[in-house]
Amino acid sequence: MFKTVPCPFPERKYEVLRLSALCKVRIGPEDKIDKIATAFQKRVGLSTKDDIHLACATHVDANAFLTCDDRLIRRSERLELGIMVMNPVDYVRQEVLQWKN
Repeated sequence: MFKTVPCPFPERKYEVLRLSALCKVRIGPEDKIDKIATAFQKRVGLSTKDDIHLACATHVDANAFLTCDDRLIRRSERLELGIMVMNPVDYVRQEVLQWKN
């Protein structure tokens, strides 16, 4: 939640805090995550926010990382992370197809 502190928009800050209450796993700042994020940034030129979010997902061995950022999806493919990085709509479609079969 420390990332919301500098946010100049109170309604956005409130929404982030509200949504964060839904989280089942919370990840605090760790040197290991920072090192992973820095490596991602150097390898494929991710933004600081993208690389830290992706590093957190890989650190906890997430099954999937969902984003609407097509550029992030393309760049993450070059990292060969071992987790799915995809658009939420595509993820839901995939899960529904698996459920139907």
